[in-house]
Amino acid sequence: MKQPGENSPEIMLPDKFIASGAGGGFGEVWRLSYPVIITMASMSLMGLVDTFFMGFVGTPQQGATGLGAVLSWTLMSFFNGTITASNTFVAQFYGAATYKKCADIAWQSFFIALLSTAVVLGALVPNIAAIVGAIGSSPAVSGFATQYMDVRLLGAAFVFTNFCVVSFLRGIGDTRTPMKVTLFVNVLNVGLTYLLVFGRLGLPAMGVRGAALGTVLSQLVAAGIYLGIFFGRRTHERYSTRRFRLPQGSLLRRYLKVGLPMGIWWVLEMGGFTVFTMFVSTLGDVPLAGHQIVRQMVHLSFLPGVALGVAATTLVGQYLGAGDAESAARSARTAIKIALIIMCSMGLVFVVLRFQLARLFNRDPVVVKLAANLFLFAAVFQTMDALGTVSSGAVRGAGDTRWPMLVSLLMSWFFFVPSVFILGKLLGYGVYGAWTGATIYICILGLLLYGRFRGGKWKTMKI
Repeated sequence: MKQPGENSPEIMLPDKFIASGAGGGFGEVWRLSYPVIITMASMSLMGLVDTFFMGFVGTPQQGATGLGAVLSWTLMSFFNGTITASNTFVAQFYGAATYKKCADIAWQSFFIALLSTAVVLGALVPNIAAIVGAIGSSPAVSGFATQYMDVRLLGAAFVFTNFCVVSFLRGIGDTRTPMKVTLFVNVLNVGLTYLLVFGRLGLPAMGVRGAALGTVLSQLVAAGIYLGIFFGRRTHERYSTRRFRLPQGSLLRRYLKVGLPMGIWWVLEMGGFTVFTMFVSTLGDVPLAGHQIVRQMVHLSFLPGVALGVAATTLVGQYLGAGDAESAARSARTAIKIALIIMCSMGLVFVVLRFQLARLFNRDPVVVKLAANLFLFAAVFQTMDALGTVSSGAVRGAGDTRWPMLVSLLMSWFFFVPSVFILGKLLGYGVYGAWTGATIYICILGLLLYGRFRGGKWKTMKI
């Protein structure tokens, strides 16, 4: 019979480590990766659902929802990136078999999440209209984007809580539980968004606000489930998760030493892509709608690379914690190989089915043609995106976050953003020029991050 708090998915604890030097094979990497692929694909469907439903409402609403989603994520990305550092620490403590310290780290992440929520609600939410207005989009798009973000950012506490628990679970090698939770919550999100956008079952038709509210309510349910898992009996028995921890100075400083560069890295990279979307939004409703369609599909397609990066972070951290650098390196190399195969295949899909994919989201022939052309750019950078994403995940497992942050700063703001404006505006190539700059940036960054992994400095880092 289950005890109270056990009505959520069971935690699948990983097998004992393979003999020293023998870990990191295909089976081990894939077992950790495939649930993350499903999890992240399901999470991306939240954005796709909004885009899909807004296609029936209007083109300005569709573009505004995409813009609002990007801006919302960017404003929260610094906090989310900082929180995810707990994955690295939990993995290394788990590898060293110091299980109670895994929960110590999780509690530190909760305190960071609480502070982050206060900043978002106190400083960002009251200024949403000014932030959106500074972009320079059309009045219709700006108004709808503000409506979307007004609601979406109110769910920041749920987003941060989910990141805390998911990072803990991934650090101990449990990627199946987040998969189950996300699949359930995403089904809920589809239903809620439909009801709230179009006003079914006696509810008012809320349009873009309904799309945002459906997502927020789904995130609230997910947060409740995750907290039930974290404080559940089985988790507590091994990790003492119910024992309240105050912020621990030494541990929190080490956490922030790794986490703050990750947060800065996330916000710099997301900030660059947000400026990219902001620029496209100034080109008109049709370019923005086409851009939004491809951006959503690219976000979905590169999730296998992100998932394999998460697997690399976890396995590198666990094996380094266990003192097995050889298996840590093998894990990362295996993850990179799998990611390259998958992402090359996704690029081919973008080339062959680009018109069909565009028509899934919009019937306007002008939008469809533009989106189909942009899919060709996405097909080009898929492989290099995978290379960089998994390589960065591998070095992150060792706590190597400052170097990637600096590279991201230089590439995002001294190359990517200027190239978007130079090619898109000064040279007059519009949305195609902007996407050319993005493609070159992603390819160069991928090679630089892979070079960092190949250099091997991460193998000797201590956190």
